[in-house]
Amino acid sequence: MAEVTFDYGGRVALVTGAGRGLGFAIAKALFKAGATVAVNDRTAESCAAAIARLGGGPGLIAAPADLATGNGPANAVAQATAGGRLDFLINNAAVNVERPVTATDDAHWDLHLNVILRASFLTAQAALPYLRQSRGCIVNIASELGLHAIANNVAYISAKHGLVAMTKAMAIELAPTGIRANALCPGTMDTELMQECARDSGDPASYYAAFNRYHPIGRLATPDEIAAFVLCLLSSAAGYMTGAAVTIDGGSTAGRQ
Repeated sequence: MAEVTFDYGGRVALVTGAGRGLGFAIAKALFKAGATVAVNDRTAESCAAAIARLGGGPGLIAAPADLATGNGPANAVAQATAGGRLDFLINNAAVNVERPVTATDDAHWDLHLNVILRASFLTAQAALPYLRQSRGCIVNIASELGLHAIANNVAYISAKHGLVAMTKAMAIELAPTGIRANALCPGTMDTELMQECARDSGDPASYYAAFNRYHPIGRLATPDEIAAFVLCLLSSAAGYMTGAAVTIDGGSTAGRQ
């Protein structure tokens, strides 16, 4: 199959949580498409490591900031916009520690809501002056679990549902300014975190087999193929799309909504 290509030369993007996993894949895809990419992660060291993996160069900006802290979102945006421009914001940073309702204490709840929902809102809010000027785009990385639920993951699911709702509210309010906002809801991806969880399970083959069965398409997604769809959402091909919650989940939400 021929590769779909995009040209984002001259554009500037901020990708949060880009140290590894889907965030890194999105940063890589945007950089390959010619964009200047601000790579956010919690520490300067993790940002530097991601930039090194991307090959370095003037088209990459380190934007270290802990988005769960009070000034973290504004600091990330300030570093990304040092050149005075921002076209794309991809709110990808997340945390997911599974716990049942009875084991969900204040700290666990606050961690998920702060990283997934609060930080996405505050980062978008700080980016608005630049996105208005560029008539730019926001893509909030939600999850299929922002559209339905499973047991023993109440904080993450609540935060991701909130992110979908926030995207819709933002889209309505920001549409007159020319800013589009959409939520992408991926299924399970074969990321570094997934690999770590499989090893920790003690039976990686069975762990992967269960997730493969969960998706009707019979496999997990690669971060690169989800990142490729993010490029589509940012493009003129999606110019009439705003306020959408788009699933890319191998069919896992079909029949579950």
